Amino acid sequence: MKKVLSKNSNGKGIAKSNALPKNFYILILILSVIFIFLYLYRISVLEARDFSTHRYLKSWIMKDDETFTISYTHSVELCPVTETYLIKDREIILTETYFESFGAGLPATTPYTFEMKNNGFRIYNINEVMDNLIYRTGAERANHKLIYKNKAYKFLDFSEPRTGVRFQICGISLLAYIIKEWL
Repeated sequence: MKKVLSKNSNGKGIAKSNALPKNFYILILILSVIFIFLYLYRISVLEARDFSTHRYLKSWIMKDDETFTISYTHSVELCPVTETYLIKDREIILTETYFESFGAGLPATTPYTFEMKNNGFRIYNINEVMDNLIYRTGAERANHKLIYKNKAYKFLDFSEPRTGVRFQICGISLLAYIIKEWL
């Protein structure tokens, strides 16, 4: 450690140290511990990627037994459709679908529980694991949205029109999530 002699107002020399203050080392230690924690702490996320390029689009932290819904306007019948999914053991499970019309591309019969409800049709107790959950972002009227914890996320806010969006459950570090979502 090198000491420098400087003079105070009385003209007497005072020894000064060029060493970094103790607080600096404590700060570095605290930041290192936080960084290691963020790197080692694993979380489960629902991740959206471009189906063709595999480019990362967006993700949401989700735990087992949480649900999310995809809503959109059906391209032929032009009626609202909602599909509800459950996260369980790192799988996406279709549990229920709701639509307001019968017609092209909409179910006419089903092996699952079916009921008429509030001007629409509800199919539930589906419990089908979705190995590949892919939606194509609507360009004009489909208005695809992912609804999670009462907040709607428009597909067009994180993907381009006509893009195939693949959803999957991934385990990543909290640090990776922060970097992807906030930086």
